[in-house]
Amino acid sequence: MLIDLFRGHRRATAAALAIIVVLALVTGCADDPPPGHGERLRKAAGVASFKITCTKDLWDRTKPGAANRNSHEDAKPRGLSGAAGERGLVEVTLTGAQLVDYLKTLEQDISGGPGANRSVEELSRRMYEAIAPVVDRIEQGKPPVEVPQAVVDDAVAPVAPAPSPS
Repeated sequence: MLIDLFRGHRRATAAALAIIVVLALVTGCADDPPPGHGERLRKAAGVASFKITCTKDLWDRTKPGAANRNSHEDAKPRGLSGAAGERGLVEVTLTGAQLVDYLKTLEQDISGGPGANRSVEELSRRMYEAIAPVVDRIEQGKPPVEVPQAVVDDAVAPVAPAPSPS
């Protein structure tokens, strides 16, 4: 009788652990998105174009592979001339829809949701943190004087959009 009780307890424990594992896989154990992420996506969707200046390696490693086809995959990095080009910087121009897809990809890698690429988490975080404040400054109904641009190169001063006249 004691042996039957032990076996029943062991089965119940195994079943509970199986349920916990299944729930963890289904929910993805993801962290919450960065504060303001939803509003950022809404603003990004409304821009005609957005430029990102970074190394080609950083761009290539933070966009998903061909298996996870997103619209920003079609964006082609353009090599820069002069000192910036010599340091390996490229410029990528995204449409608003491409920027939304890219921000979602970066957020997924940062938060660790299903399909996240944890090997690039810090690269994705650095890219997201450079893009977010530029997107946050976009004001609906006020076309920017210049195409908004994020620069991911700590060796240069960040490029900020021209201040709007008050």
